[in-house]
Amino acid sequence: MGISHGEASGAGSRERIAALSWWHTIEVAPGLVTPGSWELRHAARRMPWPDLAGARCLDIGTMDGFWAFEMERRGAAEVLAIDLTDPARHDPPPALGVNRGASPRQPSPRASPRPTFQLAAEILGSRVAYREMNVYDLRPEEVGSFDLVFLGYVLEFLRDPFRALEAIRGVCRGHLIVLDVVSFGLSLYPGPLAKVADRPGFGDWFVFNAEGLRRTVAAAGFEVDAESPWLRYGKGPALPWRTVPLGTILAHTVGWKGCSRAVRGRVRPAP
Repeated sequence: MGISHGEASGAGSRERIAALSWWHTIEVAPGLVTPGSWELRHAARRMPWPDLAGARCLDIGTMDGFWAFEMERRGAAEVLAIDLTDPARHDPPPALGVNRGASPRQPSPRASPRPTFQLAAEILGSRVAYREMNVYDLRPEEVGSFDLVFLGYVLEFLRDPFRALEAIRGVCRGHLIVLDVVSFGLSLYPGPLAKVADRPGFGDWFVFNAEGLRRTVAAAGFEVDAESPWLRYGKGPALPWRTVPLGTILAHTVGWKGCSRAVRGRVRPAP
């Protein structure tokens, strides 16, 4: 069942949207788009989606909810979105100097979604459920199982990606899609590789090459059965060109930086 736009899409929505800081560019009503920093709608059209009609889906690291709402729009019957709104519970490299004062399972003092998620869901008339949860803490007895788990731009920020994928495998009964930044330069080498802390200041632990991302999904217990083409970052309206260094623009234009891939895997049957 798809999304039906809620009554909130009328007068006043533009002002409410403009008052918030958005990460995702989301069309919440015809002609009404959130001014996010990143444009993902082109990537959504190129995802290796399975049939989502009637499916139960999980969106990990939902932020403003773009992927959760996209799965609902594509026919998912139920979508659970999880995230960590408390920075103390994130998983950054120590070099960033972030205070990780909360234990992984300690409840966050803010257990509600970001205001951007709440507003987008309201205007869309969405039924996506939100839960404050760490990917490492996924348990089938707590959240059930899912036909599709979507992990978008999260794996690179995890200290222990295989531990996270193991937890995901435990709640997945169908497909996993992993969308992540991929090193184009490293991908010229055919074997599986990853750079460690490749982008200082961004907080990522690993940047894989194409085969490395594929092999990581396979090693976590999934049979890789589809991939997206190479994807480039899309700049959203909240990121003016004048704020982007010329070198960054050139590197993204030629494809040397800002490349992503999505890998889809089906749960491998137990031997």
